[in-house]
Amino acid sequence: MQKIDNFYIEWFKFNKDSKIATFHFSFDKKVNFEEKIDFNVWKKLNNFDEEILNNLLTNLSIALGISYYKLYPFTNIVLPIKLDNKQLNFWNKFYTNGLGEFFYTNNINPWVINFQNWIQTFSTKIWEVEKQNKALLLWWWGKDSIVWYSMIKDKYDYDLFVVWKIDKIKQDTANIVWKQPLLIRRYLSENLFELNKTYYNWHVPITWIISFISLITSYLYRYNYIFTSNEKSAWEENTIWKWYKINHQYSKSLEFEEDFKQYNLDFINWIEYKSLLSTMLEIDIVEKFIKLEEFFPYFSSCNRNFKITWTSQTKRWCCNCEKCAFVYLILSAYLPKEKVINIFWEDLFENKNLLETYKWLIWKNIKPFECVWTHNESKKALELILKKYKWEKLPFILKNLT
Repeated sequence: MQKIDNFYIEWFKFNKDSKIATFHFSFDKKVNFEEKIDFNVWKKLNNFDEEILNNLLTNLSIALGISYYKLYPFTNIVLPIKLDNKQLNFWNKFYTNGLGEFFYTNNINPWVINFQNWIQTFSTKIWEVEKQNKALLLWWWGKDSIVWYSMIKDKYDYDLFVVWKIDKIKQDTANIVWKQPLLIRRYLSENLFELNKTYYNWHVPITWIISFISLITSYLYRYNYIFTSNEKSAWEENTIWKWYKINHQYSKSLEFEEDFKQYNLDFINWIEYKSLLSTMLEIDIVEKFIKLEEFFPYFSSCNRNFKITWTSQTKRWCCNCEKCAFVYLILSAYLPKEKVINIFWEDLFENKNLLETYKWLIWKNIKPFECVWTHNESKKALELILKKYKWEKLPFILKNLT
């Protein structure tokens, strides 16, 4: 692993005809990265102020940089702009907290981040949002997105919003709500994947990156609300390490949401960014989701669907990860056994390979590094399930958890 001194967030450009934004990064001006984001969707592009768009793209470039910086996170981060103290604190905090799990997994001191300025000019011209009732709904494929859709569908003129790709799960669930999502395609620099094999690699705060992408989408196509589905269970950290809270879901936490909204208000625009589920625990969301049975054959919460090498064309659930185990647990607390098995295509409570995973979910102090609920909720779900099995023979997992 070769020593590197500086990580440069260098330049970007936006092509008005193709609607593609290109971003350039490098290590020591020698190892170069070029990422592209295609903002061309089925809607007509609105007229835009170049100074406002440049402000939005500048902030997005810093957010995108985290995917490349993490290859060697001991460098100075050199910016093409001058940050004031408030901006500097914002970006320091989000790189540090957003990479918390990354630092923990790689045993790296989380206080290594150091931002420096390169060029001394930066416009923060703010977009003044028109008063209208148009909402952009960040559409995943899971129960959270579906529940908040059910909460706002009759209150706003809305469109669904997807980053990266529309796979079968997203398309099938979108078909139920009779909406074709706006697809923003993200193309990571090709050499990133090869360098991931020899340099550092792990989790990055994808929800944070998508939040900045949604700001540009809302400007180009004129939405004045951005709604997400981040729930209260995401506030709980996975563990404490070096006196530092490590939270896999940091970019879904209320702390992130409040800081992001304030930064947006101060330096970008006054669009409303809000999670409709931020006061709800997962257990509250499930109680609403089980009433939306039309989605049962189509939704998924398995994060294997994020992996480039995984295909949801034939299988929506891997049935081996912490997320699958967790969702099976919470649905089993409220749905009949047969309905849960129909969703997953197998009985996870009879999967002996998942025993340690379930012990981790319910009993261990450290939460799995997945989007799962709190330990107290897991224990509550187990109690509800055991009551349902009162006069029945317990399946393998439940028998070995009690």
